[in-house]
Amino acid sequence: MRMVATAALLALAGCASLPAGGPTVGQLLRPPAETLGAPIRVVAVEGLVLPPLGPADAAEPFALPDAPELSARIAPGDSIAITIFEVGVALFGAAPNASSGGGPLPTAAGQSLPPRLVGGDGLVSVPYAGSIAVAGRTPREVEAAIEARLRGRSQAAQAIVSVTPGPARAVIVSGDVRSPGRQPLSLAGERLTDAIAVAGGPNQRRADTFVRLTRGDATAEARLDRLAVGSAADVRLAPGDRIELVRRPRSFTVLGATRSVAELPFDSDRVSLAEAIARAGGPLDERADARGVFLFRFETKDGAEVPVIYRLDLINPQAYFAAQRFLVRDKDVLFVANARSNSLQRFLTLLNLVSSPALGAAVLTR
Repeated sequence: MRMVATAALLALAGCASLPAGGPTVGQLLRPPAETLGAPIRVVAVEGLVLPPLGPADAAEPFALPDAPELSARIAPGDSIAITIFEVGVALFGAAPNASSGGGPLPTAAGQSLPPRLVGGDGLVSVPYAGSIAVAGRTPREVEAAIEARLRGRSQAAQAIVSVTPGPARAVIVSGDVRSPGRQPLSLAGERLTDAIAVAGGPNQRRADTFVRLTRGDATAEARLDRLAVGSAADVRLAPGDRIELVRRPRSFTVLGATRSVAELPFDSDRVSLAEAIARAGGPLDERADARGVFLFRFETKDGAEVPVIYRLDLINPQAYFAAQRFLVRDKDVLFVANARSNSLQRFLTLLNLVSSPALGAAVLTR
């Protein structure tokens, strides 16, 4: 029996490696240039100077500027409503008054004409006034043109013109929004947050939604919860702008010696490293090395992505303060290393599996 156990021990000892759920701290801290071709920085979280977390994140910059103020001049595609007021002999007033012997109404009267759509030629037709060029004019200028055409045909005619913006002066809101569709712009100068509010806001959490603004060939994007009202990112909209709300949930991945190996959603606007470890269930007492909590991340340096490993040593009391201020980012990987003693435990378990059948056979043959 001893010979069988010894043979099993030698066989296991000759193996290059034992099965493991992940590397140890020592294996992770080895120079990785041999396998990856480039060194990876390992940064101690406890040594970082981390600012206190403020009440809210700052607004993200937006690549597109404010659009010019919307012109009050009429454009093709707009709809104009014309109301004409007359005194005495009326071209547009009510029928003759029977009680006054069939003569015209002696009092002032107004008549609203059906709405006119401005065509591509920029003209509208007004009874008794003919075709009038309205495109490129303000409502006041159109009123004066109508009154001039009616002079001599109507007594003291006065015109009032109101304009409803057409599709050419509107924006399109689409994507993960409650009420997508076309929204007309007005002289009030609607901004990005105004259009999103009129559309009912996003269907999902603001922190999981991105707003994408397309203007011509230019496109800008920002996270919706970073888009503050009145900030530089809340740009004035231009006719033809397209606003799309895109759902993009943020998450981080947990691997290694933790109670939960999974992809976990943020579920809040921001998640600290301490909160991320807690959501993963914390390191396993029987497997994990408390000195080896690692966070893998791609950082941007000089326009290129650089891999960086952040290490947290939970044996050091300062690590718990640093973990409260270190924020996790989207697509980060949190890894808790295995303890070195875990390899010995696996070895003994395998040895027991090999030697137990041999021990049972020896007992039976006695």
